Amino acid sequence: MQHQGSQTVVIVAGLPYSGKTAIIERLMRELPGRAIFIDAVFRDFVEEKDVCLERWLAEGTRLVDRIIDVIAAAAEPFVYVEIGILQPGHRDRLLAWARDNGRRVLPLLLECASREAVCGRQAVREEQLARQHDRLKIAIGMEELEGPITAAFVKPTDGEGFIRIDTSQPIEDNIREIRAALAR
Repeated sequence: MQHQGSQTVVIVAGLPYSGKTAIIERLMRELPGRAIFIDAVFRDFVEEKDVCLERWLAEGTRLVDRIIDVIAAAAEPFVYVEIGILQPGHRDRLLAWARDNGRRVLPLLLECASREAVCGRQAVREEQLARQHDRLKIAIGMEELEGPITAAFVKPTDGEGFIRIDTSQPIEDNIREIRAALAR
C-alpha cells in the first residue's frame, strides 16, 4: 500500500455525528499515523466565547493554512484530516496542496443514512461532554445540526473525487471499504 517515504493524507468530510472521529480512531489503530481535527485547530486561535458557526466559516483560509503546516511537518505515513463541513474552495485548496506536494490523497465523505444512529451518537456525545472538556469537536444539538450547520454544508460533488461512506452500516464494513480504496 505504501511506498517508502510516501505519505497518504485521508481527508474526512461530513456533518456532525456522521462518524468522522470513530472512523479516524479506528483507522489509526489499523494504520497508525497522525490525526488532525479541524475544530481543535480552530480552537487553537479562537477563544471559546467567540466559537460559533459564522466565525468557523469565516476562518476557512486560516484553518487550511494551519492544517497544511501540520501535514507538512508530519513524518507519519498516514495523516487523517477531519475537515467537517469545510467549504468547497477551502477543500479544493487543501486537496490541491496535498497532491501538488507529493502526498497521496484519499478524500472521504461520511454520511449517516440513519437518523436513529445520528440521534444515538448525539446522546453518547452529550454524555461524554458532561464528564470532560473536549477540544476535538464543537458540541452542537440536533436543532443546529438540522438547521444552520446542515444548510452551511456544501457536499462534495462527484468531480471532487470523494468516496461516499454510509456510516449507518457497521464500522467494520466502512473500514473494509476505506482500506480497499487505499489499496487501489
